[in-house]
Amino acid sequence: MNKGYIICVDDEVSVLETLQEQLHNEFGKTHEIETARSAEEALALLDEIQASGYVIEVIITDQVMPGMKGADFLESVHKRSPDSIKILLTGQAGLDSAIHAINFGGLSRYVEKPWNIEDLTKDIRSLIEKFRQNLENQHLVNELNRKIKELEEENRKLQQTGE
Repeated sequence: MNKGYIICVDDEVSVLETLQEQLHNEFGKTHEIETARSAEEALALLDEIQASGYVIEVIITDQVMPGMKGADFLESVHKRSPDSIKILLTGQAGLDSAIHAINFGGLSRYVEKPWNIEDLTKDIRSLIEKFRQNLENQHLVNELNRKIKELEEENRKLQQTGE
């Protein structure tokens, strides 16, 4: 499998650099770690990565950013990449933004700043494993459906020749 992508979004450069470094140490062999300083920049990055045929497995975003807030960003991401893991990382979000992100943005985890990197990486590993299992299951279902159609077509042809 190609490297998956993890996208981190925060308007604070120091937070992005720390998160990128920590995630690179844990996931650098299996994932590309990309950053964006705004929701708008991240959406453009998401489109670019998807257009290249790569899989975005994890998106981690801050809630409080200029322009589009994290919960609204996750809602946009969910429409474009519903299976991606979405993590809201924040020091200021209230319950309303978390509920919005859960209901409309497919939120997988809500993590408060400052985060514990051991807990965060354990959660991400577990979520990536589920994500990859879901992809594999979908692939198997698609393959099974293809085989069923082939058999139905063969059966139809046999019935026509036997009549």
